[in-house]
Amino acid sequence: MKPTRRDRREKRTLKADYLEPLVQALGDATVLAGVRSEELAPVAYQLALYFGLRRDPATSAVLADLYERVLAERSIEERTELVEDLVASVSGGASSVLALLPVLQHERDAGLVRSAAMTFATRMAPTEGDVLTGPRLLRTLLDHTESDAVRAGLVGALVAMGDARVRPLLAGTWALLPDDAVSALAELPRTTATRLEVEWLLDGLEDASPARFATIAASLARLPAEGGGRILDLERELPAGPGGDALTVLRDLAPSALAAELAPRLSDLARRAAPGALDAVSAAFAS
Repeated sequence: MKPTRRDRREKRTLKADYLEPLVQALGDATVLAGVRSEELAPVAYQLALYFGLRRDPATSAVLADLYERVLAERSIEERTELVEDLVASVSGGASSVLALLPVLQHERDAGLVRSAAMTFATRMAPTEGDVLTGPRLLRTLLDHTESDAVRAGLVGALVAMGDARVRPLLAGTWALLPDDAVSALAELPRTTATRLEVEWLLDGLEDASPARFATIAASLARLPAEGGGRILDLERELPAGPGGDALTVLRDLAPSALAAELAPRLSDLARRAAPGALDAVSAAFAS
């Protein structure tokens, strides 16, 4: 019988003296090729947690090759379970956030990248007292990836944080997102609607091509409804505590109230946009 997610999460990580020989063996492409397909995700889970503690180049290289096989041979449902298990284990203190790097570097589903990236950003221990250490490292990863899915997921995580302190890190991110990444990002579901996201979407509209403008405007028009008719200014506890993410709501705004505050930007965009291009946005923010 296939183990449930609960079963796998309750398993303890194998001790390092068991895993080190496994890393050495899997460094041989022939041995790696011999791993049965159904064993790929469990092995990747164990080695990712091991890497999060050891941080050695040999394990990183093995994980890169192993995750490529996971992508090629296992379903999106199995990869979702793998990422959820890694997130739960990192959140529970079983390993460091570096255990999530294989997902952040190799995954091809933007939603899974965003999930891992959120945990990475909010659980990273501060360096020299900088609570934005995790978000800053996400931004660095964004500059060094060629994958549209990873780009969309990394930016999506920064936006989903909803914390205005992250806004400087989002500067210039639209230029790093090809159209396919913008489309993938626009399709990701929202858990909250925040002022940070509204202002970032307005940034994207300012220099967008007509096709990209339509995609971003449609995403902006959906935001008030997906936020339940409220748009929040948030501040997160960084790093997150053992009880999970702690959010402080600094302001709770009706869409129309935020639109009034952003009226100069909205008016300028409306003057420069094609006729009717912002009609849905105007209607969505009228309430």
